[in-house]
Amino acid sequence: MERAVDGSTPLASGGRVSVIQDDNLNPIIQLITWLLLALTSLTLGFRLLTRFFIRGGAPFSREDAFILLSFLFGLGESITMIVPASGIFGVDRADVSDDELMAGLKAGYARDLLFLLALAFAKLSVCASLFYLSPDELHRRTTAILGAIVGLWGFSSLFSIAFQCGTQGPWASTSCINRQSFIYYEGVLNVLTDAALIIIPIAIISPLHMPLKTKLLIICFYGSRALAIAATILQLVYLPRMFEENFTLRGFPYYICLQFVVFASISSACAVYFWPFLRSLQSGFLQANGSSYTSPYVLARLSASARSKEQSSGGRTIDSQGRNRKNYIKITTDLSINIAKNEELQQPGQAHTRQDLRNPTPV
Repeated sequence: MERAVDGSTPLASGGRVSVIQDDNLNPIIQLITWLLLALTSLTLGFRLLTRFFIRGGAPFSREDAFILLSFLFGLGESITMIVPASGIFGVDRADVSDDELMAGLKAGYARDLLFLLALAFAKLSVCASLFYLSPDELHRRTTAILGAIVGLWGFSSLFSIAFQCGTQGPWASTSCINRQSFIYYEGVLNVLTDAALIIIPIAIISPLHMPLKTKLLIICFYGSRALAIAATILQLVYLPRMFEENFTLRGFPYYICLQFVVFASISSACAVYFWPFLRSLQSGFLQANGSSYTSPYVLARLSASARSKEQSSGGRTIDSQGRNRKNYIKITTDLSINIAKNEELQQPGQAHTRQDLRNPTPV
């Protein structure tokens, strides 16, 4: 870092004062970018650790590959906001030279491409996990359709950004598409797909027969994607500032919103792996495999009497991971299960009483 002529004020590499001023908000952008990048790294690391302890040596699934790609693209997007070329963002246009402006526009071009890729792969990761969450064919078909929509949205947006000015970059040509209208299109579809990624888990979880508190807990983790929706809406609110003459300074809130959108999108895809959620519910999307689309949920142990009766009948149930599940209740699409009561054990010959799953009462 250089020093001013009087030796008192620190200067950035381009000769610009690096302290926060009314006409230089770039240090705030870099500080927030570093902070959100660190938080995103922590949430991803927590997800990977949770996956390791829950699934052990199981190979990486598609949802794991998608979230890792999303993080890598998000990391690249953050880097484009902290490299020296991005020093023009948050700075008064009058203090930016033509060479600095061109370098900054190139960094912004790369940022926009990486931004779209990070969002698209984060959404695909959630779609992949939802696909195995429910054994219902309608739910899986709906999730597959949403995944296809996300893929088309990501490809069309990426293609339009990459060739917005034909074969030339936006810094070298004035004959470009209406970028403001395109970003509105991209943002609106981003909000709609995020909303669908909240609605689908609600539709899957609501019919399950489990305590309301558990349902609300799961829905809250999936609903954390609402933070990405809020950040995207703010991004669109501040979008007109990007097309003003002094866009480098006036677009400061827009640049901040971009970083929050990436952070919220990736973090919300990792939120469902948080340990409190896993302790309260061993969910099917962690245990399902490609050949079986059942969703076993371990809820509570049966009583010793029910266990002894099952042992006397010689029944044994082993799940796909080799664990003996004879002492557990399993949620299925059926509405009821048979549980032996103490009275029935004392009076042999009576039929087992059917008990609804909505009120499972351990003996």
